[in-house]
Amino acid sequence: MSFLVLHARPYDFASDDGRHISGVSVTYLDLSQSPVLPQGSDERGVAPLTITATVDAAQGIVQAPGIYDLRFTQRRGKAGRPVLVLAAAELVRQVHFSEL
Repeated sequence: MSFLVLHARPYDFASDDGRHISGVSVTYLDLSQSPVLPQGSDERGVAPLTITATVDAAQGIVQAPGIYDLRFTQRRGKAGRPVLVLAAAELVRQVHFSEL
């Protein structure tokens, strides 16, 4: 599936208890979803989604914005609920907002 990756921001810090925490925060739009807003909603447009990923999983994000093939897996989260995990990213084509 195609996704428009708007922004990717790496982070790397030590937590309060001294653990090393690193990853990438990725903000994107799912291009396969048309905007469905609740009836009577004052919202307009499409809200972006944000996911955190490992540095390895996000290494395919070489530029933003861009159209990407994002592959997801899931893992077991709290109370057995599924948690979406970014597994890999591959650039399909560059996007330049100046061309829109």
